[in-house]
Amino acid sequence: MKRYVKDGKTICILINRQGMIYYSNIDKDITEKWLRDFSILDYLPVEHTFNFNVRNSSITVDKFVLDKTECYLILIQPQEDLYKFAYRDPLTSLYNRNYWEHLMCGILQHPMLRKFALVIIDIDNLKRINDNRGHLVGDRAIWIVGKSIRESIRKQDIAVRYGGDEFFVLLANTKKAIVKKVIDRIKENIRKRGKKENIHIEISAGMACSNSINKLEKVITMADYNMYKEKREKKVQVKHIGDELKDIKQKIESVREKLNSKVLDERNMSINKELLELSIKMDKLIFEYINEFKEKHSK
Repeated sequence: MKRYVKDGKTICILINRQGMIYYSNIDKDITEKWLRDFSILDYLPVEHTFNFNVRNSSITVDKFVLDKTECYLILIQPQEDLYKFAYRDPLTSLYNRNYWEHLMCGILQHPMLRKFALVIIDIDNLKRINDNRGHLVGDRAIWIVGKSIRESIRKQDIAVRYGGDEFFVLLANTKKAIVKKVIDRIKENIRKRGKKENIHIEISAGMACSNSINKLEKVITMADYNMYKEKREKKVQVKHIGDELKDIKQKIESVREKLNSKVLDERNMSINKELLELSIKMDKLIFEYINEFKEKHSK
């Protein structure tokens, strides 16, 4: 298939409604792979000429009647250079904002089923990464997020790097439970790849579902709201963690003061026993402090 993309050859396929191939100007096995990879049969029937884009190809489907049988002429035109320079983000290889805007205003078309979901992802700590480790590491963090998204979705889904650290993922024909699994898979892939490259990356994700492509603007608003809602909940959680750790710290300081006072009071005959008890209590508080900190910040 790469050879046809490289040569810029137009693929011509004639099929019936059931997907039986009447004609193709390429090998039958390759033809079936094109139809399967682009999920073309999922979008039939169409009543008129239908144009859409999948990855690096422009696809036209035209319906007509041949000997009283409904047939579809499918033209697949690889556009590697166009998509590489106009619609691809050079850092992540995902679609870019230009692609998204053209998709939204109708310059580009993409087959969307009645049910779809949008996920908006934002990197929480990119500024901290840039400030502490430099922009090259920050770019690597963006690449890791893009790579993790690409590995977590299907070929027919759309992944876009919308802005500097913001990503859009459009999932076709999915339910909320499935979308949540996709988000969890993206987060887990980011965690694993970030750990491997010694870059701690935190993201927030918001999702929204719809039954009609006409509601996309509202879906974007809902997904964006849910993404910022997750960010706000994280800030509240961090404050709560800070309050808990502050309380434990105060307990440690209180025990330390008692321990110091006992050390100064050498006249107390039971000093050794009390010092031992205070030392044990101090160790327990320190252990609690460290474990609490690790548990809260590892989530």
